[in-house]
Amino acid sequence: MLKQILNAIEQRQISEKECLVKSQVNTSFLSDWKNGKIKSPPFDKIYRIARFLNLSLDLLADNTPPPSQLPEPEQFLLNGFRKLDQLEQQIILGKISEMLYQKKNFEEQRLGTEQVAGNLLSGLDCTDAVGSGKKD
Repeated sequence: MLKQILNAIEQRQISEKECLVKSQVNTSFLSDWKNGKIKSPPFDKIYRIARFLNLSLDLLADNTPPPSQLPEPEQFLLNGFRKLDQLEQQIILGKISEMLYQKKNFEEQRLGTEQVAGNLLSGLDCTDAVGSGKKD
């Protein structure tokens, strides 16, 4: 349980102290637990930390995820992600960030192109072009 909490803290790139402060748990709790001063951590402290880290109590208690409401493709991805070591997870997260960045840039470029085209078209008066072909 301690290892899972410490991994979650590390993955979120926050300090143990920040986690404990935001969880409203005394800041020596994790150190005391790691050093063996606490053998059976109080449930209320585990609950507050798990809630702050968005960790499932089921997962903490017996290392099995709770039944999920995610669609099957998302469950597949999540289960595969959980089987990877931390470095592999960081690589996957980096790739996803890169893909999202590229998608955002592509959409911004497309919207910019559409806006320019719209501005150009709005400057043309199609009735003038048709009207200029009139015979007097």
